[in-house]
Amino acid sequence: MLRAERITVDFGGVRAVAGVDLEVGAKEMLGLVGPNGSGKTTLLNAVCGVVAARGALTVDGRRVRLSRPAATRAAGIARVFQAPQIFDELSCLENVLLSSPDGRLVGLVGAVLARPAMHRREHRREAAALRALTTVGLAEYASTSSKTLSYGQRRLLELARALAAEPKVLLLDEPSAGLNDAESAQLAQLLRETRDAGLAVVVVDHKIDFLDSLCDRLVVLELGKVIAQGPPDEVWRHQQVINAYLGVAGNA
Repeated sequence: MLRAERITVDFGGVRAVAGVDLEVGAKEMLGLVGPNGSGKTTLLNAVCGVVAARGALTVDGRRVRLSRPAATRAAGIARVFQAPQIFDELSCLENVLLSSPDGRLVGLVGAVLARPAMHRREHRREAAALRALTTVGLAEYASTSSKTLSYGQRRLLELARALAAEPKVLLLDEPSAGLNDAESAQLAQLLRETRDAGLAVVVVDHKIDFLDSLCDRLVVLELGKVIAQGPPDEVWRHQQVINAYLGVAGNA
């Protein structure tokens, strides 16, 4: 479903991502791990188009231009960021509706000449947004101001907004950060259901147990390069991965 080839990101003279290849199939969850500064978030930013990058990207066999957020969104890539990107002045339903912009039948022409069609389209958008809120367990808060939500609920609200966009690929950056054990377990179950519904899911997280329980494969980055990949139980036995996380003892 997602294929990224030779993805490279430079910030001035610093190469943050160095020719990374990444491939994720439908109904597959891939964990992206590595020490702090290894390039995980930058790689997600490159794939979703929010930083300038070089390489090649395809989604469901379709070539997608890098460094173009609108192009990656149109191709079916949705992103959940490290910190919830929530608009406190909007209700929960309105926050979710932001993921499904529809410029057709709007303005004076739509209001005067195509009012019934405009209303039907808006009802469909609201129904889709409400389904997404129901999926994450926030339906009862649809008309509630998002600023009243707890931190865990805000993370679920952002996930609902991503799902309402009906993506093919879902990118999540530290989704369990700040969540307690019960909230993490709830999130894990939601992500399993999302994967099983047919999405390709890429997850960055520092909670190893959380990733091991979810992911079909792990890709390990160090200094912007892939140093290991495979099933979790194999990856964590890889000597280069152990060295990256624990360091290498110097000679006495």
